[in-house]
Amino acid sequence: MKTQTVKINTIGDYIAAFPEDIQKILQQVYTTIKKAAPESGEKISYGMPAFTMNEKHLVYFAAFKNHIGFYALPSGHAKFQKELSHYKSGKGSVQFPLDEPMPLSLITKIVKFRLKEMAEKEKSKPVKKAAKKTAVKKVAAKKVIAKKSIALKEPVRAKKYVKYHNDGSIWAKGQMKGDTMTGYWEWFRKDGVIMRSGSFENGKQVGEWTTYDKKGKVYKVTKMR
Repeated sequence: MKTQTVKINTIGDYIAAFPEDIQKILQQVYTTIKKAAPESGEKISYGMPAFTMNEKHLVYFAAFKNHIGFYALPSGHAKFQKELSHYKSGKGSVQFPLDEPMPLSLITKIVKFRLKEMAEKEKSKPVKKAAKKTAVKKVAAKKVIAKKSIALKEPVRAKKYVKYHNDGSIWAKGQMKGDTMTGYWEWFRKDGVIMRSGSFENGKQVGEWTTYDKKGKVYKVTKMR
């Protein structure tokens, strides 16, 4: 299967890449999210517009052939399961059809719920005690000597990686260390519904791998050795 990578630097770039009628819908969704979370940061993550708080993901959204995908992580979707039952959805994702009005008030509620949820998690974190200043000069001197005597090799860090279908929709997303797949990965059908998910360790499948049906519901779970 051939894939292509589209480089988008800002949410504005992302929206501008679509036809005018789709741009209007995307702008509606963008404005609604930004109004609900005015202090949120903006970025492109996994090839999609993403909003962040304290450098952590708040919500994503993306355009597909027949719908707008909205991603508020599993907690956001679980909280509004009843309201979202009208739409096709998967674990942490929901599809809003392009031929129906966008549920902007519902999007606002979900974003505000995520803000509250993230704020509560931030408050519950234990406060780190200030480290005692003991023998600072000696420690610093030892570090300088160590750096001069030992050539430290920079470890290879995992980077986010996205693959696309020919129509521009996301096919797979995860992390790569060089040429090796690592961490959690997800695969999607062309309509945006999740197809498979699981984790890699040094390029090998590990732990539980989940296969989903065409509606994004869990079909089977396979435990890798």
